[in-house]
Amino acid sequence: MRLDHYRACSWREKRQVLDVFWRRSRTAPPAMVAAAYEYGWWAVASLTVIAAELALVVAVLAMRSSSWGWWVGAAEAANALALLRAMRRLRDVEVAAVARPDEVARPGVG
Repeated sequence: MRLDHYRACSWREKRQVLDVFWRRSRTAPPAMVAAAYEYGWWAVASLTVIAAELALVVAVLAMRSSSWGWWVGAAEAANALALLRAMRRLRDVEVAAVARPDEVARPGVG
C-alpha cells in the first residue's frame, strides 16, 4: 500500500490524519479518510513487526529464567492491545472510505 494521500498532506494535515485514525472522528473530509486508511495499513504492519520482535525477546528471556521477561511480557501485552485497536480502527476507516469512494480526492488530480 502506497502512502500517496498521506504524503501529499502538510504537517498539520498529517496530525489531523492521525487524529482521524486513532480517534473516532466522524466528520473528517474524504481526503483525510483516504490518508488515514493508507496510514492504517502501515500502523498495523509496524505493530505486527514489533509484536513478533517482542515475542522473540520474551521467549529468550523465559528460557534464561530472567525476571525481565515479565516486563517485556507486559510490553507485549500493551502492544497486542494497540494492534487490536489499530485493526479495529482500520476496519472502521475502511468502512468510512468505502461508504463514499466518489468523494475521495486523488492526490495530484484537480
